[in-house]
Amino acid sequence: MITPALLILASGSLIATVLVRLARIVDRLRKIAETREPPSAAEIDRHEQRALLAERALAWFFSAITCFVLAGFAIVLDRAAGGRLWLLPVLATSIGMALIVAGCAAMLAETRLAGGQIKAEVARLRAL
Repeated sequence: MITPALLILASGSLIATVLVRLARIVDRLRKIAETREPPSAAEIDRHEQRALLAERALAWFFSAITCFVLAGFAIVLDRAAGGRLWLLPVLATSIGMALIVAGCAAMLAETRLAGGQIKAEVARLRAL
């Protein structure tokens, strides 16, 4: 039962990180909207794509937590059934771990977009 609990804790940490990044995306877009010159369509699209990737990662991380909670219940059911349901906790945990990988892949893509956005902003500032 310890393993699902640790994986839930890890997923919670990932969720907290994604929520902070999502808040920064929203704050940055609001700041851009307050400037005198309108943002370019590409800039708005990048922010939208980053937000969508972060939201997707959140959904996958929350789904992973659900799988890990189910894995905990599956362990109890397996014990009650005398070890005949050993595959249930393994499957639930494996699906949860795959969801964590998917969420991390989405956040990697979001990070790459953020890096490209920073480079574009630096280039724009240098051109001034």
